[in-house]
Amino acid sequence: MDVLYVEIYSFYYFEDVFSISLDNNVGIISGFNYEDTSMIYHDNSTGTLNLSFRGIWGWDDSCIFIGNMRKGIDVISPVQRTSVMTLQSPQLPAIPWRFDAHPYEVGMLAAATNGSGVCLWTP
Repeated sequence: MDVLYVEIYSFYYFEDVFSISLDNNVGIISGFNYEDTSMIYHDNSTGTLNLSFRGIWGWDDSCIFIGNMRKGIDVISPVQRTSVMTLQSPQLPAIPWRFDAHPYEVGMLAAATNGSGVCLWTP
């Protein structure tokens, strides 16, 4: 058995797929025996800020939401192995760090900034 040690910011599990937020990468591990791995570039650099980005799975395992330094939310597709879009709003006053997808309302996403408040995307 091979063992891989890396420093990670966060680790999330959804059904049969793992996501790992690494320094400038999001790692996806999937497959029947978790044999399929891929690294997707995502600029996790926070400069002098002492905070880290933490992504979350969406309502199913079709996308990952993770913040970026441009006051946006990158939507990453594990299938396409790339960032497919960025959610941005003039209502979002600062960099989004933490997220929550509403468990019953598909499309509703809350993004919290560091002390500035919460921005809510609705379907």
